[in-house]
Formats: sequence, C-alpha cells, structure tokens
Amino acid sequence: MTAKSIRSRSLPISIPAVLATGDDLDGTLDNTQAFDITGAKRIILLQKADTLGTAGIDVVEISHDEGINWVPATDVVPAGNNDFTGDVAASGALNAAGVEPPVNVHGLFKAGPYDGPTAIRVVRKTTDSNGTTWVTGSPDVWVIAIGGNHAGGALTALAS
Repeated sequence: MTAKSIRSRSLPISIPAVLATGDDLDGTLDNTQAFDITGAKRIILLQKADTLGTAGIDVVEISHDEGINWVPATDVVPAGNNDFTGDVAASGALNAAGVEPPVNVHGLFKAGPYDGPTAIRVVRKTTDSNGTTWVTGSPDVWVIAIGGNHAGGALTALAS
C-alpha cells in the first residue's frame, strides 16, 4: 500500500541507515557506514543490543569535509532529555558496555541541526578512532535524518 498524499517535502524523514553493525566488534572506518547528512535539521540515533557487551564504547563522529577529517559529535543528547537543558553525551559517546540498553531494548539519542556539508559515522576501534573496540556483544546503531538532501529516501554512504 502506498503512503497517503499527506507527505511533506519541507522536512523529509530518511530511511534508517546502519552506522554500526551488531557484533562487529571494531566497526568500520572505510566510510561504507558513514553517511551524508548535509542540511539535516535533526537526526535520531537508535542503538539496540542483541546481547550485552562486556567492553566497548560507540562514539558518534562528524565530518565537514566529506569524510577526510572526523571529530567526536558535541551535540548528541539522550532522547529523554530536554533539547536545551539535557546532558550532552561526553565526547560523542553513546554509552559503554554494561550501560548500553538492555537486550532487545532501544537506546534513543538526538542531535543536530547540521548546516553545510556534514557526514556522520559511529566508531568503535581503539587503535584508529575515538571509539573503544568491543570484546563481545556490540550493539546495532542506526541513524534517521530529518530534513536535508535525502528527499525522504536512503541516505548516501560516503563510500560503497
């Protein structure tokens, strides 16, 4: 069944994109799971663990030069917190093993807006990024962009 014609192009909502795959303990740094979120007014991050991790940290990173240089996001807030007064995730860290969402429960976070060229990724590799490699049980992490240049479809990966 197709969607009703109540859709709006003013703030299209993207199809969820995978930023980090569950049980991929050190993630990817090749930009295949890094996405263009240029112009997004907000993003929603969803984290879900199929098993509890024993060690590891997922860090959200942002690039403003098409994935050449990355820095930890400074605007990630748990979804249950107030946009203006809520606690910002320290150094873009969603959470650490042992405090990630319980098995089969989602952790929700929000961030943005992003003016100008912007890309996003989640890192979890100790030796080459700001993340910390997981020992076991790393969660899935998805991003949904609200507004921006995706026209309500899939986000574009920086590399394929």
